Amino acid sequence: MPGHCRKCGAKLKEKGEFCPNCGEKNPAPRKKLINKYTILIIIAIVIIAIAASIFLVGNQTQTVTVDGVKFEIPSSYVNDPSRTDISYDGNVKSSAMGWSNDENYIEIGITRTPGSGINSKEVASQVGGSPTKMFGYDGYYQKYDEESYSFVFGMKDKVCMIYVSDYDAFSDVKVIEEDS
Repeated sequence: MPGHCRKCGAKLKEKGEFCPNCGEKNPAPRKKLINKYTILIIIAIVIIAIAASIFLVGNQTQTVTVDGVKFEIPSSYVNDPSRTDISYDGNVKSSAMGWSNDENYIEIGITRTPGSGINSKEVASQVGGSPTKMFGYDGYYQKYDEESYSFVFGMKDKVCMIYVSDYDAFSDVKVIEEDS
């Protein structure tokens, strides 16, 4: 809509630069607030925000503790309460906890002898498997029927076993530290 002249009130022509009645210069037509570039910029910002949130959510981790040993696993894994196990027969204490997500299962077990201590590296070697270094520890890797895998290693007076349903799930586990 062309509007009216500020000075004399005459009706302005749509593309005229000056008022046809008094000659007053017409103000420049208002630009649209949204043009095609603004829309593209908004779309790009939304895409970047979505990608960043997927990256941040996908890379979140949780710290889990099994018998005093801390591990880090992705937050997509949820605790499987049916696999939480603690047994104590007076000589040996064994704890195991499991987590699963849509693709994999991880179980972490810790065995120890309270008080007297054990040679955890020797016990880990008796479990069998191929000598391997994983998670910064020397231990023993085992493959079960092409379907699951474990790594057993000694940590001070404890024997740790990390069992996974798929070999790639080993990369989902990080050994953080042992509580003092």
